[in-house]
Amino acid sequence: MAVLLCTASTNLLANNGTPDNTTPPKEALDYDILKLRLNMMDCSVKAEFNQDVAAYLRRFLTYGYQDTERMLGEGKIYFPIFEHYLELHGMPKSLKYLPMVESSMVPYAVSYAGAAGLWQFMPSTGRYLGLTIDKYMDERKDPYKSTEAAIKYLKKLYKRFGTWELALAAYNCGPTRLSRTIREYQNDDYWTIKEALPKETQRYISRYIAACYTGTFHTLHGIFPSTSELFHLEPMAARLYTSISLPSVSAVTGVELSTLRKLNPSFKMDYMPARANGVFFVLPRSAWYDYLDAKNNRKEDLAAQP
Repeated sequence: MAVLLCTASTNLLANNGTPDNTTPPKEALDYDILKLRLNMMDCSVKAEFNQDVAAYLRRFLTYGYQDTERMLGEGKIYFPIFEHYLELHGMPKSLKYLPMVESSMVPYAVSYAGAAGLWQFMPSTGRYLGLTIDKYMDERKDPYKSTEAAIKYLKKLYKRFGTWELALAAYNCGPTRLSRTIREYQNDDYWTIKEALPKETQRYISRYIAACYTGTFHTLHGIFPSTSELFHLEPMAARLYTSISLPSVSAVTGVELSTLRKLNPSFKMDYMPARANGVFFVLPRSAWYDYLDAKNNRKEDLAAQP
């Protein structure tokens, strides 16, 4: 899904995912070495080297390296969340790199078509997967809720189609479209039928392979993850069942309101009513002590609606 990112950084998914070779590269790539490393890499799909993979590797590793460093820097926060749910559901660890393709690792990313979050769910898909989307919150942008939903969905697609190439293709273009193409061509090999799929899906697996390579071997190309301001805060999540007022939380913890909004991208408003299933609320680790102290002694300060 090509996304319009709400960020000032370079958008690696511009031009509907089409490789852009107009910018001079940082340095030349040795394709023979790349091919050897691809053969060594665990990527859940067959990591074949083709023209699209080469183009996306040039993007990630050369002229787009600064955004790659930013994405991998965001990964310091989000990869542990992805890895937790992947292990919980017995899924390939390499799938943690899929949000590099989907959203450039921006939890509040929104596409032109309306897909949102790290995993880029459309509203209908999000609701189908049990995510709440209402005037107060959009759980497609919740790193915890959306990740668990995405991994369960990918697991279901893999069970249905039998290979990760097809499961990822279905994730991108939809299982109905993929099933129709398989029936029409009487063939279920992604590399054979991909030209009959939407253009974005034709390149989707290649983009994923390039993201896996980049995440695995970036240091060998002189690329080192940046460290975001939020990472230094040591964000920690807990499920809360009471209403939450961000201005009140800011007042008792000393955490800037703008920081609370960044830490909780699923919040559409500064007030969250109580929910039966709870809400994942994220604070800097050190701020939880002040929050819990205030919650135990002055509950109205944290729950009052502005």
